[in-house]
Amino acid sequence: MALIEVFHVVASQYPIATASATDIPQGRIVTLDANGEVTLADANTGTVAAGEPLNVGIAGDSRSSGVTSYSPESGSSLHQQQGLTKATDLDGSLILGSYGDAQRFTQNRVADNYNEVLASGKMTVYHSGGEFWTDQYETTRDTGGAATVFTPGTALFSSRGSTAANRGLFTDQVVVESANGESAYVGISLTSPTGYPSGVPGTGPNAVGFQALPEGGNSLSWGNFLHVKLAI
Repeated sequence: MALIEVFHVVASQYPIATASATDIPQGRIVTLDANGEVTLADANTGTVAAGEPLNVGIAGDSRSSGVTSYSPESGSSLHQQQGLTKATDLDGSLILGSYGDAQRFTQNRVADNYNEVLASGKMTVYHSGGEFWTDQYETTRDTGGAATVFTPGTALFSSRGSTAANRGLFTDQVVVESANGESAYVGISLTSPTGYPSGVPGTGPNAVGFQALPEGGNSLSWGNFLHVKLAI
């Protein structure tokens, strides 16, 4: 659950190379390559220079090499394993042993090794606006190393990405390329990163209190999510 759709305007399906070592988690900013296939955006994408690819939208599916289900295993509080020293998160998993000592991720298409684009050869891409929660954002700027600050009402950009793992992330950093101009913004921050409630009542180190829950009290968190208004 790297992307939670609140409102979407257009959900298109674009071709994508299904066999690739480069993972594209849902919730990342994407563009099209020269073959018209979905690929990760970076800070050069969307610049004002002629010939530069433009940001197309936000990925609604995940292309995975099969090592993760792209549910937010990292940082989630849904890993309450009594008496165990390790803290393997349980969200998106089929529990095979007591206290989650053994599990298999099932959130994505298990038959396709968690690759949601394998069967169709297409990826859902949301564009033309919308409102989303995503955990695909930079906490530390890829350039300069400063901590990101997502103030509500401020512009969001696509991360530069010194590696493929860091491309297409929402960031607060405006990157100026000497040859390519200034990168275009992709959205607006509506809420600073905050714990998103799972709806499972409970308490724990990452539990976040949400009074809006019908049953009241605390809800275990899926992890921190950024609330964004999409501008592409």
